[in-house]
Amino acid sequence: MYLLFKSVDASHRGIIQLIGSWMEYSIGFLPDTHIQVVDYTKLNATVISEDVAYSWMFFGAARPYISVRDGTPQNERLRVLRSEEATGTKIKYNLTDQDIQNTVILMQSVMRLILDEYYDKLLLNLNLSVSTLEYNTWAQQKREADAFSSGDTNLVLLESLANARNITLEEMVLKVNSAISIYNNNLIELLSSKQAIEKEIKACVNIQDCNRILHKRFNVEMPVLQKTDEGLEQGATFNL
Repeated sequence: MYLLFKSVDASHRGIIQLIGSWMEYSIGFLPDTHIQVVDYTKLNATVISEDVAYSWMFFGAARPYISVRDGTPQNERLRVLRSEEATGTKIKYNLTDQDIQNTVILMQSVMRLILDEYYDKLLLNLNLSVSTLEYNTWAQQKREADAFSSGDTNLVLLESLANARNITLEEMVLKVNSAISIYNNNLIELLSSKQAIEKEIKACVNIQDCNRILHKRFNVEMPVLQKTDEGLEQGATFNL
């Protein structure tokens, strides 16, 4: 099993073997014999195919080829240099259509992991703006507020809250509806923003497309060659 996850130290990674990395993210291999005994879920990892995993070596490539030297992980995988060739020999490897497709899948997967982590933190901050006690009673508050609108006045929770605040039941209902509406609107805004970026990520068809989103959304500088070809002068920005 091949896994993509945010890098952790060896003690947390355990038996998972590293095969590649990009910035804060690692690609690892977990033998099938240990899938049932190793709790890899704690890494919040994405399961990827072998070919996608090894496309880490093409991550962000601005050209349709890479230079491969002997004695490197790239050559160990691609086998473009033979053992009898002189030490230090470098050869060009042209990416196949499948290489490009696999690399796009890997880059999309990394961007989604970053996006998930970012928006999970935004959601956590949103939830922290409401006390746990209050949040846990929202469902009951909402039911009683709806019941009040239907003419029911036997509302134990809202009556208690209204008395504690020294306001009328009507005022308490208005406060409940307002608070829940604001919270739900914030949730909708977060979800809409995230889905808009996910749509951009999904639309990528080549490595250059991924580089472009990383540059304008994730503050990852586009390769100089591509930046020059596209006449782009603006530096990378963070815009999630």
